[in-house]
Amino acid sequence: MLSYAESSFAVVLALVAALFLVAALNRFWPIENRKLINDVTGWQLGILGTTYGVILGFMLYTVWTDFRAADVDANLEASSVLNVYRLAAGLSSPEREAMQGLAVKYVDAAVNEEWPAMQRQEPSNASALVTGEMWQVLASAESKEGVSAGRVDHLTSALSNLAERRNLREEERAIRLPVVLWVLLLAGALATVGSACLLGNDNRWLHYCQVLALTFVVAVTLSAIADLARPFEGAVAVSSVALQRALETMQASAVR
Repeated sequence: MLSYAESSFAVVLALVAALFLVAALNRFWPIENRKLINDVTGWQLGILGTTYGVILGFMLYTVWTDFRAADVDANLEASSVLNVYRLAAGLSSPEREAMQGLAVKYVDAAVNEEWPAMQRQEPSNASALVTGEMWQVLASAESKEGVSAGRVDHLTSALSNLAERRNLREEERAIRLPVVLWVLLLAGALATVGSACLLGNDNRWLHYCQVLALTFVVAVTLSAIADLARPFEGAVAVSSVALQRALETMQASAVR
């Protein structure tokens, strides 16, 4: 969702805001007065920190699992289109050339049209249209005599898997974390860091360092969650390398 520069800027902005809050508290609410409520503030920080840490860790694990699933699905999509290309060799002409040409066209559409569109948060049906043409070619091949029924069945299965993987990719692109979860994450971050700022500590520099460390961990984790939650956008994104390798394999087979 964000580039590395934008994520870094957001983290630095959070650190500066935390430092400003501590400095403002030290100026308008003296440390000596805040020390009187350290027992209450410390207890609050312990409860909030533990609860928020569990929520933050669970969310990070969830989005990372979803990101890995999207990566695996992209690789399986590449395998499926390669299977379609190879199984099409068993069809008679001109269906064989048409199906293999469409397999190459599918990969080209996915890599050069859909992946850039997903980075821009835009929908694209380029490869879905190619899949529709594949089904038409397969239907034409089924109606011809001399075509192995087993070969057609295998090709039908491979094409079904390709369409399924493509639909999964589109679903993974469209899914977003609900707003209520972002409200929970951001409110928890403000409450936890704010409680740390309220502590009264005679060693001001130590207090600054403690608040900065907590803010840094929370800000970086939130940034990671934001990036991983959208697997096809931003600096950390699922790549189209598997499909590119599949295209290279098909082109090499065509040369032979």
